[in-house]
Amino acid sequence: MSMPPNPLYGLIPPLLISLAFITPLLGMIVKDKRFLQLYACSIAVVTFLLSIVILGDIFAKNVVVYPFGGWPPPVGIAYEIDKLNAFLAFIASAIILASVISSTAYLNRYKASTISYLYTAIIGFATGVLGALYTGDIFNLFVMMEVLCISLYVMVSFHRTKAEAIEASIKYSLVSIVALVFYFLSTVLIYSAYQTLTMADLAIKSTLNTNLATLSGGYFGDIHVVTAIAMALIIWVFTLESALFPNHFWLPDAISEAPTPISAMIPVAEAVATYVIIRYLFTIFGPNTILSMNNVRNVMLYLLLILGIIASIVGSIMMALQRDAKRLLGYSSISHIGFIYTAIGLAAFASSPEAVELPLTAAIFHMVNYVISSSLLFLAVGAIEISAGSRIIDEITGLGKYAKVASISIVLGVFNLLGLPPLGGFFSKLMIYQAALTSNQPLIFILVVIATAISVMGYAKLLLIPFGISRKEVKIRESLGFSIPSIALAISIILLGLLLPIGLMDLLKNVAQAAYANSQYIAEFIKYMKSLWP
Repeated sequence: MSMPPNPLYGLIPPLLISLAFITPLLGMIVKDKRFLQLYACSIAVVTFLLSIVILGDIFAKNVVVYPFGGWPPPVGIAYEIDKLNAFLAFIASAIILASVISSTAYLNRYKASTISYLYTAIIGFATGVLGALYTGDIFNLFVMMEVLCISLYVMVSFHRTKAEAIEASIKYSLVSIVALVFYFLSTVLIYSAYQTLTMADLAIKSTLNTNLATLSGGYFGDIHVVTAIAMALIIWVFTLESALFPNHFWLPDAISEAPTPISAMIPVAEAVATYVIIRYLFTIFGPNTILSMNNVRNVMLYLLLILGIIASIVGSIMMALQRDAKRLLGYSSISHIGFIYTAIGLAAFASSPEAVELPLTAAIFHMVNYVISSSLLFLAVGAIEISAGSRIIDEITGLGKYAKVASISIVLGVFNLLGLPPLGGFFSKLMIYQAALTSNQPLIFILVVIATAISVMGYAKLLLIPFGISRKEVKIRESLGFSIPSIALAISIILLGLLLPIGLMDLLKNVAQAAYANSQYIAEFIKYMKSLWP
């Protein structure tokens, strides 16, 4: 028998959820907000470091299967970590760390008993994010998404004396609860037909390859119909969780009413939901699977492409109409989620598995650019909001000259989202253009360019903060809590462009291949199952 998997792979989610449960108790015992801030930052740092260790190990081993409690799949829950989810978990943990550090400055005016509950939700959010990314079990994914979403409901409603914050939280919680109930129903449908909840096992059985023996038996019922219905539900659920048009309505309110460090984390939740769509449509039910019969899978990709184009244009138009900087960034998120889904949808035109690489690499790279840039812009706006007491663009125009770090962050974040060279956003947009032209879809190329051009009007408003003429002088004190993570994220944006020709592009291709070329994902699962017997 082979050596058992390193317990490190299963450490993060159980550790975080345990720490989340004891945080309110610590808030009652230790009534010192500095202790709670240090406690939360320490947890975020440890989580980030563990994600780096796992990422390095995965790039050395390609794929690792970890069974929880020693119960092997498909009987028990297993994590299956490859380059795709290990890379995204690293990005997510970095953003969560930046947000937690910024919260030390944002929450200074609140009591220890108040911030202890917010830190409980933040740690719970990190649990859900990393658990949803690492898991190799579709039901455990449901559980982790519940943890993620419940934590987000709480964080959005932090300003509970504001009616708008409570309304935003209720709106998101109601639609999200309904969505996750439908996802639960989809897992029931899949289990009833395939007798397994393990992603790799589903990937094997979805090819209808009876030569690959599994422990989960055969099929039940009309698996063609069941698979199509289950995937239709899954697509709807996770386009809602990622705020893809027309399921975007909850996002602007949630982003604008949440505390600014929380707003900086919401793009991570969208990225997780987008990852789930990629995992289902490329790893589990990819080309040459039962979902591809009768062109069902391509129809779903066409739908994502159409909705992505509409989202990118609608989000760009709505940006230009906003006066609130955070609400503007909320519609910016909708627009860029649209660009990501446009790239994913272009995979429908791929003539071979290798042709999927460009659109999928473009989608993943743009996701990384979007998450980092949006989080940076939220932190920059938050740094000014604390001193100016407002985030209305007309009232904070020109105040960036009193906040150098925030000004530079706004410029870099906006330029990256617009796609200006030599920043990473330029190259991810260029990949989307190339994917459209390579697929012989010039109309998609033109529409993406139009959406980008329209967004200039909205981003120009944000650039008024550093470059406009201020109506008043405001003494802005840039705290280290906002400055340190902002500087780190700003450097990341620059490096995303500079490192692309010298290794980053190969890394991104490897990450994309982990999604669509699932042979290693399946092989490692089979290897693990065979290792259970001498």
